[in-house]
Amino acid sequence: MKPNPTKVLPCAIFGHNYQRSKTNIDHTIEMTCSHCDTVVMTDRHGNFETITVSNTQIADTLQELYRLTRRLSKEKVAV
Repeated sequence: MKPNPTKVLPCAIFGHNYQRSKTNIDHTIEMTCSHCDTVVMTDRHGNFETITVSNTQIADTLQELYRLTRRLSKEKVAV
């Protein structure tokens, strides 16, 4: 059993209580702990991977870049 570095007592004793917070188009599920707000994501095979700050920043930046490219392509077609 791995040591649990969380500071919330219920999570340290009993483990996290994950609840589904979002389902993505690519069949990945984002889950949030109801006690400590830890966010994990499942992949297509059901494995958990923690979401770090850098991962969320990268995802937000990629999403913004995608939206910008979509907007520019629509403007080119409209001209």
